[in-house]
Amino acid sequence: MEITSSRQIVIIGLCYVFSATLVTWPGQILRLARQDAWIGVPVCALVMLAILWLVNRTLHAHPGKDLLTLFVERYGWFGKCLVAGYVLVLSLDMAKDMRLGTDFVNVVFLPRTPAILIAVLIVATCVFMVRGGIEIVGRMAELYIPLFIVVALCAGLLLIPDLSWQYLQPFFEKGVIRPMIGIWYALDPIGNIMILPLMFSNRHYTFRQSCIALLVSCGFLEFVLIICQLNLSSTLAGHFMYPAYEAVREIRLTDFLDRFDLPIVGLWLPTIVIKIGINLYVICSALQRIWPAADARTIVPAVGAWILVFGFWAFHTSVEVISVNDVWPSMVILWWIVIPVLACTGLLLMARMQRSRSMHAS
Repeated sequence: MEITSSRQIVIIGLCYVFSATLVTWPGQILRLARQDAWIGVPVCALVMLAILWLVNRTLHAHPGKDLLTLFVERYGWFGKCLVAGYVLVLSLDMAKDMRLGTDFVNVVFLPRTPAILIAVLIVATCVFMVRGGIEIVGRMAELYIPLFIVVALCAGLLLIPDLSWQYLQPFFEKGVIRPMIGIWYALDPIGNIMILPLMFSNRHYTFRQSCIALLVSCGFLEFVLIICQLNLSSTLAGHFMYPAYEAVREIRLTDFLDRFDLPIVGLWLPTIVIKIGINLYVICSALQRIWPAADARTIVPAVGAWILVFGFWAFHTSVEVISVNDVWPSMVILWWIVIPVLACTGLLLMARMQRSRSMHAS
């Protein structure tokens, strides 16, 4: 049996929320929400805390089972359809991350290397990692995520002398329109915290772990967003493809340390690989819930190859990924908010009815 520590579960949640988000998300939210973009993160965090509390109660009412297992066992064929829907959504999300990471490496580091070769290396790394089990994924996250957060925070602190605080004003210039846009775009990364109850039962996963992962990741996202806004301005950052990367490139410690972005990007790359690996693990686990005869570790290479092909077929460039990200919060609302709330409410009602029947029978 694979053992995942409480710390590893928290770090997996951190990685899944902010790893791929740091590339293009600050530019998207700043382009439309402007100086009111920061409001979306705390509002979405409060919404997700309430949903995580409901999910946690559901898992405690059904000990030893994760949400995917509960869907299949309690809702029958309809539950399998729900799990199949999660497979499709996570496949699309994994294809987006794979394409985004591939193009970023291709543009920043290896402009002469074919993009397909970079993608093959990323997917192959994920396949070998996931075949080792969730414990290997947790150990890799435990190794890279804290180091990346520390280095990124230090980089942000080095940019403090160059920040212009007037870029935060005026507040609510267009009323509530821009804050609502900020909430819309903030749903994309913050809703991803719901991956934890899909992966773990209440034997390993607790509400406290999800709260820590959510609050720390939201604080880190808010920090990156504010740094990009105060360093580049919302107008300029909204026109950059990779605003966080452009902000880090402003750091120049000495004449010999003028490429501080290289170690940060070098630490960021493993984090997006880990996130893609988490998606691959959950997809294979979900397929095993639908077809119990299938071995999750055996189908990992086939699923990885399928995602590789699907990613290049669905997204020719990362610009198309950004276009999909503009409407992706609608998928988050449906699959990470509405369906879990309705399904967990139904599961709690069924558990209460079952307890009342047992009490009357006794």
